[in-house]
Amino acid sequence: MAQANPDYKYYKQLAGTWKTFDDKCVATLTDTVGITVSFDGAVLEGNYGVVAIDPSMAPVAPTMMGFAGMPGFSTAPGEMTYQQHPNEDIQIKLGDRLLKTDGQTVFCVNAAWHDTSDQLHLEIANVKTAALFYLVLKREAVSVAAVPLKEGECRCECGCVFSSKFCPNCGKARQEPKTFTCSCGYTGPLSKFCPECGKPCAEAASDNNEPSDNNKVVLPSAGWTCSQCGTTLQTGDKCTKCGAEIKKDMLFALSEYMTTNPPRSNGLRVWKFSDTQLILEQGGNLRFISAKVIEPAMNIIREYEIDKWEEYKGHMTGLMGGSQSVSYWDGEKMAGTSTDHMLNAGAAYSALNALFLTAPEE
Repeated sequence: MAQANPDYKYYKQLAGTWKTFDDKCVATLTDTVGITVSFDGAVLEGNYGVVAIDPSMAPVAPTMMGFAGMPGFSTAPGEMTYQQHPNEDIQIKLGDRLLKTDGQTVFCVNAAWHDTSDQLHLEIANVKTAALFYLVLKREAVSVAAVPLKEGECRCECGCVFSSKFCPNCGKARQEPKTFTCSCGYTGPLSKFCPECGKPCAEAASDNNEPSDNNKVVLPSAGWTCSQCGTTLQTGDKCTKCGAEIKKDMLFALSEYMTTNPPRSNGLRVWKFSDTQLILEQGGNLRFISAKVIEPAMNIIREYEIDKWEEYKGHMTGLMGGSQSVSYWDGEKMAGTSTDHMLNAGAAYSALNALFLTAPEE
């Protein structure tokens, strides 16, 4: 089965805590795209993306200074060229580059990357003095993905560790460990032989006569109700019973396109169902979630200034590797933006995606 997120292996590789030799700079990365960087009392908390780099390719020589003095980026209209660093194998793209102290911006991360010797590199600039700091961080602890599972957690096939009903990385339903009940009365994890009586599990399970459904994952069904005839669980645009048009009110839409090989696209949509229920649609699957997520979602929209999208319409971020977009119902129309115009759109996409995929059922 094809992996839903082929880039996850890079997030898993980067996950952990990284420090400079003097502990002046500490960076913590998670395999669910979260990043925290602290340097000289200033802190950045946000999300990140990755781009795999071929270390055997020769670095591109910088042509000119551009984009607030960041080296290796061309300022030619419509063009932005990334400068590869020696031995670089993973480029790290930050949704938010600013380190702040008491709400005031002190530093900006110009570039971040990982090299083949398992070192993390940060180029940080003081926004007032323009002083540059070239930092090398070494891994302090093992990857988060290698840590034993805590109570209530499970590990998805994609490698993500979570405690909710759906994986926040690929959206797949939680798979509980398979168990069996032996004829001797023992119940536990499925194995070849019963640890109590030594009987082969296949033979022991056949003695129970009644098949068990404990290992089946039942996905909740969802759909709209026809306003004409009242037929429930309608998933198409027209009622399957009377043919009336099914009214749907979209509230949020997220989409992502990554220029991987092969290209990858993800997305989800959130629709209004009632005052207490919403319908989450992802990959053709529908499920009910609580309408209580609307206010937290709008807080994310405001936090990352997606509601100010018109001010960024003419901007171009020039991010490599694809794009992420966020749209929401502003009371009159669907509005929003993408990483083609706002760096913050990437962080908003990640926060909203995690919020909706882990939202409780109503």
